[in-house]
Amino acid sequence: MFWRTVSAAGSRTRRLQVGDHAVDVHGTFAPQRPQVLLVHGLGMSGEYFQPLTDVLAATHDVYALDLPGYGKTPNPERALSISKLSEVVAGVVTTLELDSPVLVGHSMGCQIVADAVATHPEMFAGYVLIGPTVDPSARSFLAQSSRLMRDTLREPPRNNFIVFRNYVRMGPLRYLRTVRHMLADRTEESIQRCTIPGLVVRGGNDPIASAEWARQLVDLAPDANLVEIPDAPHALQIHRPKELASACAPFLAAVDGERPGPQTTAPRA
Repeated sequence: MFWRTVSAAGSRTRRLQVGDHAVDVHGTFAPQRPQVLLVHGLGMSGEYFQPLTDVLAATHDVYALDLPGYGKTPNPERALSISKLSEVVAGVVTTLELDSPVLVGHSMGCQIVADAVATHPEMFAGYVLIGPTVDPSARSFLAQSSRLMRDTLREPPRNNFIVFRNYVRMGPLRYLRTVRHMLADRTEESIQRCTIPGLVVRGGNDPIASAEWARQLVDLAPDANLVEIPDAPHALQIHRPKELASACAPFLAAVDGERPGPQTTAPRA
């Protein structure tokens, strides 16, 4: 692994080799603070979290990922499933020797987060799902595309520019293959095995993560609460980063107070 560049708000970018895959990690690398690990959604990259990262960095050690084939990381031979992406996330935690971070996902990133937490609950202090997918009432490519188009009309131009640039970088073929994995995954099943504290957050005007779907996830989770930010669309971390951070602050404070001390066991291979 090696340092690649320095970005805004004192964040540095580090490329890791996690198994067969390269992952870029944009982080503050200040391990004396409570840690937060951000996982992007379909077609996106860590860039999508930059406004929220800047806010959280005032109080936390923050890391945003570019998963394999996203951002500037090399494309894997095949589009990775949700479970394989969640194993990459777990591998990042082990490689960086992070100490019980809170895992935060947006959109399809919530599916990755839920799978990672369900599979490796001992690795994380808590989890946050922002605008989670996939609502079972719209589990088809056409239904998701329709909701995405509706949301596009509600997002600020800056957000739509970032989305378009990242989608072009990903390419249509891998996008469609990843959509198949996204639609096949069942967040409503994964979250039932997420035994650590969780928080589900949605924008009041988010057509992708409906209010009914968000409530269903919270009801299924062993230990989770719901927060809604009024009059906000899907990409809260771009459109309303300060409000999103404030909405998450009580949860993060509670989890931070319960984090275990430094791990004494050897990292998993």
